[in-house]
Parts: sequence; C-alpha cells; structure tokens
Amino acid sequence: MDAPVIIVGGGPVGLSLALGLGRYGTRCIVLERSTEPVAESRAVVIWPRTQDILRDWGAYAALREAGSFVTTINVANALTGAKLIAVDFSAVNDVVDTPGAIILPQYETERILRSLVSAHPLCELRTGVTVESLRPDSQYVDVYGADGTTLRAGYVVGCDGAHGMVRRALGLTLEGITYDTRVVLSDEILEADGNDPSMTARVRVDRPGMRGAIRFAPKTWRVIATVDRDLDDAAALSEEEHARRLREIFGDDVATTTVWSSIFKIHRRHAQRFLLGRVMLAGDAAHLNSPAGGQGMNAGIHDAANLAWKLALAAAGAHNGDALLDSYDIERREMLTDTVERITDRFTRLGLGVPPRARQLAIRAASRAIRARGMQRKACRALGMLSGRYTKSPIIDARHPLAGRRIDDLTLADGTRINQQRRGEAILVVAGEFALDLPHLQVPVPPKRWHVKPPVVIIVRPDGCVAAVVEKPTRERIAKAWETAFCGALRLGG
Repeated sequence: MDAPVIIVGGGPVGLSLALGLGRYGTRCIVLERSTEPVAESRAVVIWPRTQDILRDWGAYAALREAGSFVTTINVANALTGAKLIAVDFSAVNDVVDTPGAIILPQYETERILRSLVSAHPLCELRTGVTVESLRPDSQYVDVYGADGTTLRAGYVVGCDGAHGMVRRALGLTLEGITYDTRVVLSDEILEADGNDPSMTARVRVDRPGMRGAIRFAPKTWRVIATVDRDLDDAAALSEEEHARRLREIFGDDVATTTVWSSIFKIHRRHAQRFLLGRVMLAGDAAHLNSPAGGQGMNAGIHDAANLAWKLALAAAGAHNGDALLDSYDIERREMLTDTVERITDRFTRLGLGVPPRARQLAIRAASRAIRARGMQRKACRALGMLSGRYTKSPIIDARHPLAGRRIDDLTLADGTRINQQRRGEAILVVAGEFALDLPHLQVPVPPKRWHVKPPVVIIVRPDGCVAAVVEKPTRERIAKAWETAFCGALRLGG
C-alpha cells in the first residue's frame, strides 16, 4: 500500500481528517486538485464544538490567532442599526473552555490547515492531483489519477465536495430537497465601515426574502441575498441589481468593492449512505446544507471527528474494525438529518418563506425569550453545535439520556477541564465517590442535567461523545460496556 488511508479532497474537512488520523497514529495521503486554497470566503464561522475538535488535533491556536474571536453574536437591523438579537456564549462557559466563535474566511482556514498537514510526519499533502476513478475490493482501494498514476490504500475517504468523483464512483446520490429560490453570495469590502463594531451581522427584516451580511474581517462582509423570481441569472448578477441589494443592507452612502459573487440554489440533501465497503464520504460529498446558520463546514469537520479514531483503529487491523466504521455511517446520518438539517432548515424558512411582519414578530419574541438564561443556553448550544445526540448507534447505550451526547467540558477540582485532560483520547469519568483502579477523571458532584445518581462511571469516546453510563458500577460492568463501545478494538485502561 502507498498509505493506509487516502483522502480525496483537501478542503477543511479533508485536511482536518488528515490531522485527526495523524493524531491517532495513522499515515495518510491527501489528494487535492487545486494547488492553492480557495479564493472565496465561503465558510466563515468555526463554532465551539468544532473548536473542541481542532484543539485536540493541534489546529486551534493558529486558527484563533488568525481570526476574530467573538463571545457574542450580535445581529443588527440593517435598516435602523438597532440590535435585533444577541447570542451570548458566556451562557455556556461552564461546559465550553473558551465560549465563542472564531470568525475566519475559509481561504485562511485552508491555508493554516494545509501548513499543519504538510508539517505533520504522518500526513502527506499532494496538490494539483485530479482523481479520475477508484476501484475498491475486499482488501484495498486503488485510486487512479488523471496523470496515469495509481495509488493503493486500505481505505479511501471522499472529501471532494458535492460534485466530487468519490460519491459518483460509489453510485450514490444526494437525496433531499432544493428550496424554491435562488441566492446570491458575495464578498464585499466597504471603503468606510461605519457599522457598530460590536455587531457581527446585519439583516433586513422588513421586506420579503433574505437580505443579510456577516463581517468576517475589518471592513469586509459576506453578503447573502435572495433573488426575485422574475429575474434571470444574468440580470440578478448585473451591477445595477447588485448595487440595489447592497444599498438595502448597508445604506445609500456606503461605497463597496465586490471581491467575488455567485448565484446558486439552496439544498438540504444527503447521501443514502456515508460508507460503502472500504470507501467513506464526509463533508459536502456526504451532505449539503443551507448556509443559514453557518453549519456546513463545521458539520463536515464533525464527520471527521467521528471517523478519525474509528478509521485509525480499522486501518491498524483492530478486531471488529468494520463494525466501528459502520457506526460512523449510522451516527453521522442521524446527526445530519435530526439536528443539522433541522436547525438550518428553520433558519432558511425564516428567511425565505415567512412574511416580513410575521418574521419581525418572531424575532422580537425570540429576543425577549433568550434574555432568560435557560433559553440563552439553549440558543448557544444549538448555534454552537453543542446539542444533538446519537440514539440509533449499535455502539452507544442510549438507555441513559446522557449517552450519545457530547460530554460537558466541566472544570475539575484542579482547575483543568475534562477535554484538556482527555486530549482527544477515550477516558472513564467517575461521577461521585467510587474507587476505580483504572485511569479516570473524577467529578465529585455531577451537574443535575446529567440525570445521574452517583456513583456512576461514564465512558467517553475519543470524539468526546458519551458511549455509556454505567450505573451501580463494577469492574465487570464497566468492562462489558467498554467492549460494546469500542467493539473490542480498544483495550480498557490501555
């Protein structure tokens, strides 16, 4: 084999997966068609759950330094400048180490991840490589390049986007819906940005359709606007029409320079399967989501977090590695359909289908509601991708309500956090007083939201997901639950 794993596609998802595999000791080759990072801003937000993952894989510090870190997402009325709604991530500071969002254009994210992957001893990034086809069998996958070269791997992961080759080679399609509207995206530089610097985004709520912008760099905004049905694509991208949209968002007196613009339709689609034999899909190759809510790239990196440790074990020849990989397909499809698609669909329908008056009333009601700490926490968890649960996985004991969820990153007695101590590894967490002669973390008084009656032992996977809650724990019961959680591929206490 040329490598245990070949990743087709070197965008944020493929590069993150490479770092994850490197973290778990697995060599990989990333094949990317483009020689340079993307030129457009594309995905501009890295949410708290994604920061957890990237911190475990050594990428967080560089990304945070390059971007703007905001602890509150403030949305302003683009017509009046008044604050419409605010999501303050300090409401979840007890379960997140650094609560907030990193605002960073995708070209910067890719640049940093490329550098980290290139420097990693177990990762190889090959750019300017076009993959034409692949041929999997029971032991290997052969990957054929347009230049006539052939590479062989134990496994291949397609991170090559919605129009990539890997999913097509598997005979899979993206099923779902396409919203009955068109959207223009653009990157705009304002000559003089007089907007309140504390405001992260601006939206128009007084007219039909969607008009909004998010600031991702000084004087630089990502604009999203729906297109009137009576305009064809050429008219929608005309200078006159584009200038009108910008005036609606920024006012009549603001001069802008358009760096890039594009028109497209919004989709809510996912592949029938995310895994077929020795070939897997992740990111846009597996699912497409509305840009509303900014969860697409983040969800792809979450795919990588779920897959990396399982694929590393399977590539190392671990017992029942195939069963671990099957759980990737089940878990990520459930999360996409039950959580990510549901949240992005709500944001999208609020912007597309709700009449202006009803939308204004809904936003006012939401603004009042999230002044309560409980509702603010709920908003932070949903937007920050901290909620969601795996309930259908054969390797998660979902009988307890905590199982299948991200472990809260609690502060421990010594002042450190759970994830700081885990460092991307599987761990046992003891809640309450229980003598355990295995490596573990101790939480003397668990929070009420865990719904546990101490003492209990909680099994946390490398991706930070709770696999099982062992009530009335004994060494035998812990060992049995650990065996199920890892299909016997990971030694307890090892």
